[in-house]
Amino acid sequence: MHIPSRSSSHRHWVAGWFAIAMLLVSPARAQDSDQSQGPSDSSPPPSGETEATLKQESPLGNMAIGGRVRTRETFSAKEDKQFKGNLTVPSARLEFTYQWKKRVKAVVEFDVTDGLKDAYASLKLGNGFAVRAGRFKVPLSLVELESAARLPIIRRGLARDVLKPSVLNLTNRQIGAQLEWQCVSCTRVVRVRAGVWQPVEERASVQEGLGLVPMVRGTWQILDTVEVGASARADAFSAASGGVNSNWTVGLDVKQALPLSWGELRTWAEVLVGRSSLLSEAEGQLLTARAVTALRYGGLKKNHFYVEPFVMASAVDPALKTTNDLLWEAVGGVNFGQWRRWRLQAQYEHREAEANVPKLLTTLNDDLVKRRALLVQLEVIF
Repeated sequence: MHIPSRSSSHRHWVAGWFAIAMLLVSPARAQDSDQSQGPSDSSPPPSGETEATLKQESPLGNMAIGGRVRTRETFSAKEDKQFKGNLTVPSARLEFTYQWKKRVKAVVEFDVTDGLKDAYASLKLGNGFAVRAGRFKVPLSLVELESAARLPIIRRGLARDVLKPSVLNLTNRQIGAQLEWQCVSCTRVVRVRAGVWQPVEERASVQEGLGLVPMVRGTWQILDTVEVGASARADAFSAASGGVNSNWTVGLDVKQALPLSWGELRTWAEVLVGRSSLLSEAEGQLLTARAVTALRYGGLKKNHFYVEPFVMASAVDPALKTTNDLLWEAVGGVNFGQWRRWRLQAQYEHREAEANVPKLLTTLNDDLVKRRALLVQLEVIF
């Protein structure tokens, strides 16, 4: 099938950007114990997604409380219209963590502006095995798994708008149960996570698999500061509810953190390919690609001042066999603040949508139409 040159050039641009991000990875050793010690597979830190400030230890278990507050001014313009501003508090979170003898752990995270976020319990079984059950992030997208407090960007952009629950419902937090394993004898970190999640919170029959969707993710630390991962999801019972039994998603990703004598270079890059019955009228598979790179100067220890410019590129092709249906976004910005304590962020976004993009992706909250945006945000972590 002949593909017009403009659409082809966009696809080549996406592939080239992702290849460049892959080449940025390089082995190195950390310079300081308080500095990032390389990739961590986006697993929740000891106190969840926040830097816990209040801690209480006792024979009955340890308690920790942390949180973050964000205030954001957004200037945006759809198409070529005039910029309009909106001052918001997109996040005001508190997280409570209970842990007993490094074996039992429970986390509850609540956002005043958005309700319940995480609510799960985990239990270590021994020999590298553990189980987790409750509400937490599904192990599909690398960038979505990463805590927003550790990402350099203000918001995750185009791919988030497509994958989020109100559209394709492939990422974010869902209720589920997960078996986790980490190799205890390997010289480099090897992890596998497998489980089932309930994307739609309503009753389902046994014939429909109780509404549960299986997912699996594996990661391998190939170098001191480089980790690669693969993930998969299959809607095995979607045909029973009138859907298409070939709904699936697979992903490949890489994460690196290269410590430098004066700072750190960080990169996240991912590609997801799959099929959704919500886009069944489109021909071919859905593809999303996203890469984030940030170069930090300073911040070698917590509370040290730093400056961090960053860039992100995202693209969504709703149907690989259809032409002129590409959405893409370019993002650039800078962070300034005290490492892991507070930061002032500025980010510019430019988004384009070609003529044949499915209506589903252009009419939801006007998120995916051509637009420009400038964001300024103050974030405090405690």
